[in-house]
Amino acid sequence: MKIAMVYPTVESENAMSNYSLDLIDALKKNNIEIVKGEYTFHKPFSLFKMLPKLMKYDIIHIQHEYNILGWKGVPFFPLLLLLKLFFRGKTLLTMHNVSSKKTKFNDTKIKALLRKTLYLTQNELIKHFSDYTIVHCDHFRKILINEYGFKSRKICTIPQTVKEGIKTIGKSIARKELKLSGKVYLIIGTFVPEHGAGDVVKQADKIKGTVLIVTNGSPDYSRNTKRILEYLDYTKSLAKDSKIGKHVRFDLKEIPFDLWWKYFSASDLVLLPYREELASGIFSDAIAMKIPMVGSDIPYFREFAGKYGIIELAKDRDFASAINKAIKPSNYKKMKDNMNKYIKEFGVSSIGKKYRVLYEKIFSS
Repeated sequence: MKIAMVYPTVESENAMSNYSLDLIDALKKNNIEIVKGEYTFHKPFSLFKMLPKLMKYDIIHIQHEYNILGWKGVPFFPLLLLLKLFFRGKTLLTMHNVSSKKTKFNDTKIKALLRKTLYLTQNELIKHFSDYTIVHCDHFRKILINEYGFKSRKICTIPQTVKEGIKTIGKSIARKELKLSGKVYLIIGTFVPEHGAGDVVKQADKIKGTVLIVTNGSPDYSRNTKRILEYLDYTKSLAKDSKIGKHVRFDLKEIPFDLWWKYFSASDLVLLPYREELASGIFSDAIAMKIPMVGSDIPYFREFAGKYGIIELAKDRDFASAINKAIKPSNYKKMKDNMNKYIKEFGVSSIGKKYRVLYEKIFSS
């Protein structure tokens, strides 16, 4: 059984690439050899050039996000068609996010219509041209089955792989080096309106502690540079109110991985105030670091709150109340205990076994 995993290079993209490398590590620990099919993020031709090589494998496992190939996702159309016509093995996609037909995009009418049309058409193509689909939560699985007619036997739920054994410094040292004190509530990563950081900042005067916003203030690497900078300026303007500003700190800089984990180490809670239905690499990183979370009351987080108890939900986007509730010692300890249980089931050491069973099932079908 020869398997190739397709994902962007770590030099061109951070989230999907590192997730894929963690999964490959998990698979190797279970004696599953995976060949890396790495392409350049937003450069579809770098992937198409690999197709003749990929055609030699029994299973091609593609890590999917709607616009990861660029061009609003259009390159997925010929990619899936070519695999269907010429690939004699099995095509497997992991859909890290699933767009519902009911999704309302936070964009201009024309852009929202374009995104919706292209994303929903992708879902239809995946249904017809992929042999099997993996999603990270049952909510996404239900969308694909109920709204798009995916066959239930061709789709399964496997939560995101969680890193283990991250090497970083302790909380007290991290706080000292970062000049932090008191309760620290972390918002970190790509700064787009859909991630909703401004909603937390508006409530900062009701939060006991510091809302720490960590992002790249000059995101030249991003496909959304203009939107990021505009939203960052808007959020900073909210903090000009003295009552709010004294509870908010902006650390705007490049964030290499050692610094990334240092910020997690220094924090008491990780905040995920997403406005759209999104899965999140930051979500799995917080679990890996055993830092409890507060998130929006969206179906994705609602599922993990109900099943695993590792995230506090902000009902009606009341983040101040959710944060103050989550930080209470009894609630905080319970979430940390639940994270330890979650890591035992979905950490790198154990999740490879789930994929081994799945690969063997697909290969023999």
